[in-house]
Amino acid sequence: MAVDPALRGKTLRKRTRRGPQTRKQILDVSLRLFSERGFARTTVRDIARNAGITDAAIYYHFASKRELLEALVEERGFLTSLQQLEQVATDLPLRDTLLWMARGAINLMDENRDFLRLILMEGLAGDEAATEQYQNLMSRWERGVRGVLSRYADKGDLPDNDLTALARQVIYVILSAFQESLLGRHTSPQATPPERRDALAAFVSKALYRVVPNGEN
Repeated sequence: MAVDPALRGKTLRKRTRRGPQTRKQILDVSLRLFSERGFARTTVRDIARNAGITDAAIYYHFASKRELLEALVEERGFLTSLQQLEQVATDLPLRDTLLWMARGAINLMDENRDFLRLILMEGLAGDEAATEQYQNLMSRWERGVRGVLSRYADKGDLPDNDLTALARQVIYVILSAFQESLLGRHTSPQATPPERRDALAAFVSKALYRVVPNGEN
């Protein structure tokens, strides 16, 4: 039986329009289930059932659960933000640039508290996929911050000695403050997201002033 070309085209367009919506639905449901049950304890079938689709529909978009986790990292804006570190200008004093970068990192992490809690907890529990994503993110972050520090060193605004260690110290200050906020420290439980981010930024600012040289020759 021949299919009307116009009908076939209409069906194809409908599927194309629904594709991005289905992909987003899969990611949203995956994040919720991963956060509630853990990555290892959530199956593709669980995700399909909660999304109201078939297993095959998930595999059409993602080859595996690991690929789903990778997509969540990208979807949440982490990779884009880390790539932008390569373009950070060095017009401002070093401390001002680092505080601006720290505020951006705090905002991004706080917007994704559930997802980062998932990565941290699953990684600490020994999940290979979560550990891999954590290590990838930290390595990219470290390279990005070191790149910024290197550009300041090239200008003579920073001693060119062990910039990798300094980059790690900057990251540890920001990350440790955020992790503690997940456990209710440094911020009030009743604080709104903007208040929580302001409190974290203030804490990090004071700490970074002790870590980073003032850049004055």
